[in-house]
Amino acid sequence: MGSSFVLGSDVSDLSIPLTPTVHRYLFIDRDGTLIEEPADTQQVDSCERLRLLPRVLSVLRWAQEVGGYRLVLITNQDGLGTEAFPEQKFWIIQRLLMDLCASEGVIWYGLHIDRSRNDSPSPYRKPSPIFLLPYVEAGLDIERSFVIGDRRTDMLLAQRLGLRGLWLPNPLHPRDTSLPGAIWVENWQDVLEALKRAVFSTHVVRQTNETNLSVRLTLYGEGRVRVHTGIGFLDHMLTLMAFHAGWDMELVAEGDLHVDAHHTMEDVAIGLGRALYRLLQDKRGLHRYGQDVKGSWRLVPMDEALALVAMDLSGRGLLVWRVALSEAPGGLSVSLWKHFFETLAREAALTLHIQAHGEDAHHTIESIFKGVGRALREALQREAAERILPSTKGTL
Repeated sequence: MGSSFVLGSDVSDLSIPLTPTVHRYLFIDRDGTLIEEPADTQQVDSCERLRLLPRVLSVLRWAQEVGGYRLVLITNQDGLGTEAFPEQKFWIIQRLLMDLCASEGVIWYGLHIDRSRNDSPSPYRKPSPIFLLPYVEAGLDIERSFVIGDRRTDMLLAQRLGLRGLWLPNPLHPRDTSLPGAIWVENWQDVLEALKRAVFSTHVVRQTNETNLSVRLTLYGEGRVRVHTGIGFLDHMLTLMAFHAGWDMELVAEGDLHVDAHHTMEDVAIGLGRALYRLLQDKRGLHRYGQDVKGSWRLVPMDEALALVAMDLSGRGLLVWRVALSEAPGGLSVSLWKHFFETLAREAALTLHIQAHGEDAHHTIESIFKGVGRALREALQREAAERILPSTKGTL
């Protein structure tokens, strides 16, 4: 991570490497957004008055490490450097804030401060976007970048940059319902949910003469899952897999079950695989392999049954299936389970090795779905410090 600190209102000090790569940014206000804004002076002018907003550091760390965001602080500090607002008071608080961030692994890519007053604004004072134009020119992911703030000027800044704004509540600055593109959030947990939806959510709809399918999938979720396919045993298995993968998922399917379960199970695998494929277009920083950090395979026991699952987000769809089933679990044919995972691997473009055995077929299949979920959780982990593609070929 690079860092660029701009003090005052001189944009010429800004130095950002110009590359063709498009980056995700969060342009974040300070007072009332990162820290509480005192109602009396509206200035945090002593260490005793410094209060972080709840969950702000954990969400910023998630945004940086998992979401791949670069964090940029942009703040108006009215009259900074004047007798009414001495430099020393501001920088004691600012350095303490930066130290608190660093202690939790939160690194700022840029810091931009405008010192002018509201009654005599400089050309760089928010909502002016001048400070941030070099980020736009260097490559800005318009769809996934945001401005986060607690007042109208932050949302106007977002509008002028062509971004969406996440508007936190502040009783000192009432929110304006007329601004397009402003998303009202009540706290930093809501900010986290908005970032997840922007970066790691997708909706796949598949309609055929045999099935009608809808899949809403969010990676790095809370394990909130709702599944209804009309096949009770499949619902149970998909719920287990999504929960162990750490996803939020809503999957609804209506199929020609009066014929048999084949078309429904096949299309569920197609829809889920395509949702994963969409969400894996950016593989920078991914662990890629569904193994734990010690390099051992993911083994999942279920009573007397045992499944071994290994995964590679390779970009190549392949299933290796060595599974012994004593019966047809859930009344579904033995071959249909292999076909399900074969279809999933093909549509998601991943390599999947599954070995399993057990006396009870229900337990065997259940251990497989849990194992696939756990392998996905591991393979989908991301390293913020290594935003590189996990392949010597340069592509996946």
